Amino acid sequence: MELGEKLFGSKWFMNQVEKEAKRDSIPFSEKVGQLVAIAGTVIVLLFFSIHQTRPTGFFTDEFGSGDSALMYVMILLGILPALVRFLKGSRNAARPPDALSLATFFVGGLYFLITWPFDFAYFAAPLPHSLEFLLDWVTADIGKLVTGIGVVVSPFFSALTFLTYLGVKKRLAQPQVVQPPPA
Repeated sequence: MELGEKLFGSKWFMNQVEKEAKRDSIPFSEKVGQLVAIAGTVIVLLFFSIHQTRPTGFFTDEFGSGDSALMYVMILLGILPALVRFLKGSRNAARPPDALSLATFFVGGLYFLITWPFDFAYFAAPLPHSLEFLLDWVTADIGKLVTGIGVVVSPFFSALTFLTYLGVKKRLAQPQVVQPPPA
């Protein structure tokens, strides 16, 4: 029996699938939250674009065009789950792009941990001088730690997210049983 089959058959997983199926539809207030998440990701994208288009020093000479493409693909794929949740109004519809985004982070994060083409002494440089204190405390060690944690957990969550997608999709395809009201 494979891991996926064991997981699909477990009581814990079936309870999670049932819970997720019941809350698949996203209310308007959470759709607004998805727009906020998209806006936040666009700000991150612009922040790194400023680093790349101005000589801030954050990207070292080792940061090449392939590194740049990988970084921007990782950021753009991070927008997809929120965009799908906003447009479709379904949590489950966003799980495949979410799993893809997590898998891409694993690959990109591992690559960047190995190559580390960043100089965090200049991380806050795109901010106005009066706001640099917001990011001045972030060091290369903190950046590596956060990236490392992401690399360790992202494969697990990518697989779990995709398996949850399959389970919820299967559950949502089943006819709904209406319980009669109590007498």
